[in-house]
Amino acid sequence: MKRAYFLLILIAFGLLQSTLLNYLRVFGVKPDILLISVVIASLYFDWGWGLFFSISAGLIKDILGVYPLGINTALFTIWSIVIMQLVKKINLDYRGIRTLLIFTVAILNDIITSLILISGGSFVPLWIFLRISLLSAVYTASVWPLIFKAVKSVL
Repeated sequence: MKRAYFLLILIAFGLLQSTLLNYLRVFGVKPDILLISVVIASLYFDWGWGLFFSISAGLIKDILGVYPLGINTALFTIWSIVIMQLVKKINLDYRGIRTLLIFTVAILNDIITSLILISGGSFVPLWIFLRISLLSAVYTASVWPLIFKAVKSVL
């Protein structure tokens, strides 16, 4: 039952990400709550379900977003595998460590996504590239505790 609820949460997050969060932009960026859901799935579900939810979150973001199809699916799957391996080596039970993990994953995800788009011919000035990546990661990490608390109460 917990898995079905989480799948519904992913769909709701996808809809929120593509609609309501556009009104909550700060300096042109919004938090990536689907990326947060990937971290939650990687921390609290086993390998099979964690990967399933990560791939699902990536597909939802690819379908509802503006990026070329497959970028988020591939990156979310990679982040899920990395986090699941990291859980075996590092204790991620503390809120500060989880927040640092979210920040690191968010900034790396933004940088890699931007580099993929730049390699495809898009041009973004370095200052704007860094500002967007850093602000998006900070915003995502600051929203993380609220999202985590809401998801944990449902599960």
